[in-house]
Amino acid sequence: MPIDVVFPPSGRLPVVAWSGPLSKGDEFTPRSAQAMVLFCFGGLMRVEVGDDRWFIPDRYGIWLPAGTWPTVEASGDIEFQAFQLHPKFGSRITMPSKPTVLRATPLMRGIARRLMRDEPLPQAQQRRLGWVALDEIARLERPDLHLPGSGEPRVAAVMARVMEAPREANSLSQLAQATGTSERTLSRLFLQETGMTWRDWRDRMRFVLALEGLQLGQNSSALAASLGYSSPSAFIAAFRRQSGMTPTEWRHRR
Repeated sequence: MPIDVVFPPSGRLPVVAWSGPLSKGDEFTPRSAQAMVLFCFGGLMRVEVGDDRWFIPDRYGIWLPAGTWPTVEASGDIEFQAFQLHPKFGSRITMPSKPTVLRATPLMRGIARRLMRDEPLPQAQQRRLGWVALDEIARLERPDLHLPGSGEPRVAAVMARVMEAPREANSLSQLAQATGTSERTLSRLFLQETGMTWRDWRDRMRFVLALEGLQLGQNSSALAASLGYSSPSAFIAAFRRQSGMTPTEWRHRR
């Protein structure tokens, strides 16, 4: 369901924040041309910018440079937080020129909640919290959960097909036939369009879909079957290669 997330007036504050619950299926496009950081707690959200998408799990977020117009959808009930950076003050920190996933910290979560109290804080306190938020944003870890998209019709068709039915990703030759091209051509197009080989893109897709499934409570056996792995142990090994931990360890990380 489309919703509005409206930032309070920023004035001379380094950052302003919005914090609140989103329900499964809620979707919005933030109305801001300024740089933003969006955080997800307690569930998972999908962020799309043009043809690209990011899957943001619990306790992660995404940096969006000024002029980025994302579409955000909650995949489950979440606590959502958004920070909008003042152009003058936000330029004092060094951040990527492209959308980038960030790992949230309890400090960032606490700042947003404090700034969103029912009774507004004095301007001086808001300003001090804003400087702390800017410093923390610049220091956050930046894991790669980016799943590149493509506007090339054949590549886009394959991406859409395997996102809906991940088990079909086991055979690139069959996918090529279904889109009226050759396996060699499709491999070349994937590298050209995404900067990733087909196998690397497929493995990243499976990983981010696994994150979504874990957040929804699915176990390794169910995920192995739905994502096209030969066995739960094969799925666990692939997940470890992508994240450095097992699905169970990921689920219980702090």
